[in-house]
Order: sequence, then C-alpha cells, then structure tokens
Amino acid sequence: MLSSSKHCLIDQQPLHFTDMGQGDVILLLHGLFANRQIWQAQLQSLSQHYRCIAIDLWGHGDSKSIPDTTKNLLDVAQHIASALAELNIEKYHIIGHGCGGAIAAEMVLNAPAKVQSLVMINAFIGFEPEVNCVKYQQWLDIMNDTKTITRELADTISPLMFAKTNQDKTAVELFSQQLQNIDSQQVPVLSRFAHMAIFKRDTMELVEQFTLPTLVIVGVENHLRTVLESYLMSDEISGAKLHHVQLAGHLAMQEKADEINQLLINFYQ
Repeated sequence: MLSSSKHCLIDQQPLHFTDMGQGDVILLLHGLFANRQIWQAQLQSLSQHYRCIAIDLWGHGDSKSIPDTTKNLLDVAQHIASALAELNIEKYHIIGHGCGGAIAAEMVLNAPAKVQSLVMINAFIGFEPEVNCVKYQQWLDIMNDTKTITRELADTISPLMFAKTNQDKTAVELFSQQLQNIDSQQVPVLSRFAHMAIFKRDTMELVEQFTLPTLVIVGVENHLRTVLESYLMSDEISGAKLHHVQLAGHLAMQEKADEINQLLINFYQ
C-alpha cells in the first residue's frame, strides 16, 4: 500500500494524492472503479528519477466527496490543474488510465503549454459506444438503488479489469472486495463521477491540437477497451506511438508492471 495521502481542497472538498520523488513531475490518473494504489509499481520505479503525483479521483480511494458544482470531466480536469497550481507545479507529464486518459486529454486541450507529454493506458477519448453505456448505466442504477456495490455487481466488474485468459484469481477477488468495501456515503459520489466518465464528450475530433509526445498503450486481452480504439487514437494524434501489451487486460500496469515500467522509462528518456 502507498503511504498516507496528502490533499488539496477544491471548493472545500479534499482531493487526495500521493506525492513521491523529486525532479520533473509525472501526474498519474487512474481509471473508473480503481484508485491511486494501482500505480504502486510505477511509483516505485519512476519516483527514483521523477516527482510522481498519483491522484484519487472524486469518489475513489480517499477522495470520498465531490464539489457540488462538478458537472463533467472538464470540471474535473480543472480541479486537478488547480491542485497542481496550489503545489506550485507549472509543467508536468501525464499518465492517464481509462477515464484518466480522457481527463488527461481535457487537461492538454485546456493548457497545452503546461503538459509536456501524454501517456494513455487502456483509454479512449471518443464517445463511449452505446452498448457500453447501456451496460454501465445498469451498474449505476444498482449502485444508486442500493447505495452499495453489491457482491454480485463487484463480482461482475472485477474480472473485467484483468486479462481474458490466465487471470490471477487472488487479484480478481481482492479487487472485488475493495469495491464491496466502499461505504454507503461514498457510493453515490462514485456513481455521480462514473456517469460523467461514461457519458463524456468526444475529444477525438480535437486531437489535431495535440502537439506533444504521446504514447498509447493497450492490453491486448482487455475486456473494457479495444485495440482498435487505441489504434484510432494513435493514428489521429500526430507522432503518437502505439504499444500492445500481450497477456494484459485493463489493469496492465499491475499485470505487466515490469513491461509498463520499462516502456515509461524509455519514453521519458
């Protein structure tokens, strides 16, 4: 587990993060239903040479609340930018996983001079396919009705985070248990954030504005994002590099930590 978190107040609500290392800043943004703990292997590696800031997004981990005025991922991107400004950080690299990649894209579009490079891991910044929206809305309906993530729902979500074959059953069960442990006050916040992440705007049509070094990473055995989506992003972003991680699913940074770490080290060098 990562050390106890720090926090910045955004509209009186605490946004929690881990801050490790010294040097150029790398901001790490997790995806939906995860938290900053998914970056443990990357923080241990990268913090030897960089200052790494891993955030718990609203409704996730220790960030148990959300500012009342938050309406979409553009607002969330501005909250994170405000937190970095409070830390006197003017320039930074971003690694975004899942919806963290969509938030990262909004940060690039909002302040391109501040973002020095972009890595997206199992992310997609276009519209969410309708078939996914229907499925995910059913999950949110259960959360809103019960104010919990039930055992059945957690056991539905958890296997989707890992590779389609040769899943680590212990890791799947641990992730399921973490979801079930989210308390009844935090679940509605998570559901509210999830709705913003699922029904996000399409920023694919704006990527011609991206002029920064970009690396797109996709787990080949991902249940939640497709290799095609990552190909489309890398093809649309000028100069972007695409890397396929074999035998990895949505949480590739955990399943193939050494490979992801080496990719990141090579990219930043």
